[in-house]
Amino acid sequence: MITGFAQALLEINLAAGAAIAFVLLVRKPARSLMGPRAVYLMWAIVPMAMLATLIPSRTVVTPEPVFPDRVVVTAYIPREGIDWVGLGLTALLIAWAIGAVMLGRALIKRQALFHRDAELGKAGPAVVGFNYPYIVTPKDFALRFSHEERKLILAHEQIHLERRDPRVNAIVEAVRCLCWFNPLAHVGAIALRIDQELACDAEVIDRRPNVRRAYAETLLKTQLAARPLPVGCYWPSESPHPLAERIAMLTHSPLSVGRRVFASIAVVVLAGSGGVAAWAAQPERTVFTAAPEVFVPFLPIVRHEHPAGAMRSGDAVIWLDKVDTEPLTPP
Repeated sequence: MITGFAQALLEINLAAGAAIAFVLLVRKPARSLMGPRAVYLMWAIVPMAMLATLIPSRTVVTPEPVFPDRVVVTAYIPREGIDWVGLGLTALLIAWAIGAVMLGRALIKRQALFHRDAELGKAGPAVVGFNYPYIVTPKDFALRFSHEERKLILAHEQIHLERRDPRVNAIVEAVRCLCWFNPLAHVGAIALRIDQELACDAEVIDRRPNVRRAYAETLLKTQLAARPLPVGCYWPSESPHPLAERIAMLTHSPLSVGRRVFASIAVVVLAGSGGVAAWAAQPERTVFTAAPEVFVPFLPIVRHEHPAGAMRSGDAVIWLDKVDTEPLTPP
C-alpha cells in the first residue's frame, strides 16, 4: 500500500510539473495571441494532467507461458533482516506529510491574519472566503479613492466573485500543499495569480472600454499588500512586477470575436491533450491470463537395464539421481 501511494504521489507531481512548465513557457506568447483570459483558463491543463494519472493505465493481457518439457522448481526462502526499501519509503512519506501539514498550517495562519486585518479595516479591497466569498474594503476606502475609482475597484472584485476565483485559489493552495517539495508548484501558483488578475482587468476594460486611463491611475494609487491572501483575490499586487504587467496590458487593443473563438477552442484542445498525454505517459500494466491446465500422464517406474538417470514419462522428463523400485518392507 505504501509503495502504491508513493508511486501515485510521484506520478501526480511529475504530471503537474510537466503541465506547469508547459504553461510557463507559452503563457506570454499566448497572451499576445489569445488574450489574458485564455491564458488564465489555460491553467486548467494542470489539474487535468494530475487527475489523468489517477485513471488506470493501459492493460496488456499476456498469456502465461506453455508448460515446458523440463520443469525446474525453485523455492524462495526470505532472509531475516531489515526491509531497507520499505523503511526508506515510509520515511519519505512521513517527511512529505510533515511538510504538507506545515505548509497548510502556515497558509491557514496567513489567512487568519488577513481576516483579522480586514475586520480592523486595515486590509482590502479584496474578495475573501470560500463557500460564501464577499468583498472587504479598508476604513479609508471612501477617502483614498474617488467615486469613479471605487466603482472600478468594486467592478474588478465583482468579476472575481462571478468567476469563483477565490475557490480556484483555494484549490491552488491545496495543490501546493500536496506538491510542496515540487518548486514548479510554487512558481506556477504565483504565475497563475498574476494571470488571474490580468484576466480580470481585461474583463473590466471590455465592459468599460472608456476607462483605461482611470483604471491605470487607480492601479497606481493602490499600495503594495501588507499581507498575502492565500484564499481570496487581493486588489493590490504583492510585487511591482505584476502591477507593471497589469498597467501595460491596458494598452492592448481588445480581441476580435474570431480570435476569442479560436482562443476558446485552443484552450479546450490543450487541456484535453494535457490529460491524454499524462495518462499515456503512465507505464503499461501487464496482466497474465491463466494458461489451460496441463495433465501429465503418470506411468509407474519399472526397472530396466539401462543406467539410471533420465526416464521419459509421457511428455515430461523426470530427472532422477537413482532408480529404485524395490518394495519397502516394514521393520
